[in-house]
Amino acid sequence: MPSLICIRRGTAALLTLLLLAARPAHAAEPPLIAWSAAQAQAAGVVTQRVQAGATAPGDLLLQGTVVLPPQATDMVSAPVPGVVQAIQVQRAQTVRAGQPIAQLMSHQLVEWQHEWVQAQAQARLAQSKLKRDEQLFAEGIIAEVRLTETRTQHQLAQVMLAERRETLQLAGYDPAREPNRRLSPLLVLKAPADATVMELLAVPGQRVDAGTPVARLARAGHLSLELQASAEQARLLRAGDTLAVDGCQTPARVTSIAPQLSATQAVMVLAEVTGREDCLRVNQYVQTRRVRAAQPQATLSVPAQAVVRQAGQAYVFVREAGGFRPSPVTLAPGGDAWQTVRQGLKDGAEIAVQGTAALKGAWLGLGAEANPPVAPARPAAPASAAPQAKPAAK
Repeated sequence: MPSLICIRRGTAALLTLLLLAARPAHAAEPPLIAWSAAQAQAAGVVTQRVQAGATAPGDLLLQGTVVLPPQATDMVSAPVPGVVQAIQVQRAQTVRAGQPIAQLMSHQLVEWQHEWVQAQAQARLAQSKLKRDEQLFAEGIIAEVRLTETRTQHQLAQVMLAERRETLQLAGYDPAREPNRRLSPLLVLKAPADATVMELLAVPGQRVDAGTPVARLARAGHLSLELQASAEQARLLRAGDTLAVDGCQTPARVTSIAPQLSATQAVMVLAEVTGREDCLRVNQYVQTRRVRAAQPQATLSVPAQAVVRQAGQAYVFVREAGGFRPSPVTLAPGGDAWQTVRQGLKDGAEIAVQGTAALKGAWLGLGAEANPPVAPARPAAPASAAPQAKPAAK
């Protein structure tokens, strides 16, 4: 009999756990914080209505400066040590690809040309020897090992010739185009692309080492804008938005938005201008406005101070008739001053943006004596009757 009673009690406990697990999700809805308007005002609660972030085209005005992006900068450097003989351009001059920039005199270049001539002679000698030994081997006059050695020497001579040719080409001298050119110490530095001379870093008569920059060029048609936006403006911008630049026909395109604020509490927005107009200059002050958004701005955003967290879940306090109710929300990653809400909040809802600490304390029952009363989640179960005392024995 005792074992049967234990089995029945275990079955009843299991049924109770199953019933609790099958309860609907709305049963765990946070309770209403039953505060009147006067109580909320006394606690410092300030509310704000949430609206979708849709904005009209052209409503965002951004200001900033024109900068030269690193990918549009070309450095003309000395490939060999030497002395600058002449500078053939001036600052702000427009140059074409292949146009001479400077002339350099280098004894190192003469040595490399001499080594190239020697490598050519050795390659021709190795080729002639290989041809002769192949004929002698075919007639059975020499052994195969000698032919193998000759082939190896021919291969080494070809490798040396290719090395000398690559060295001269890196220095800007192409021996294949001028095979009969005499040894010369003069080397002409040329522009790699159509560009504008931004800065001259060397003067005639200056001795330079290999790799020393001589001129800095800006490629035509590649400029960037560094714009300053407020945190709210940055929240409405997306990479790919089109910006109209005052004084220019070619628009700019937003390429990136900084994830952090600067010391002046501004967000840096980078935009790219690819037109070949003359309306922009490096370091120029510009003003832009958005003319087309890259994607619809139909999301809901709330101030960061309106969000509280409890047990790893984000909540906002939504105002209802009779008080405030903690509403669980799902937030998009990122965000600083503003948080984007993906789920859990309706457009037009009125939420608390200040005094959320007092609301959270009332919700969790902290300082119940000092805080305004909080409506219970559900009526408390009636207390069970106390067991009656046994009648006294007669």
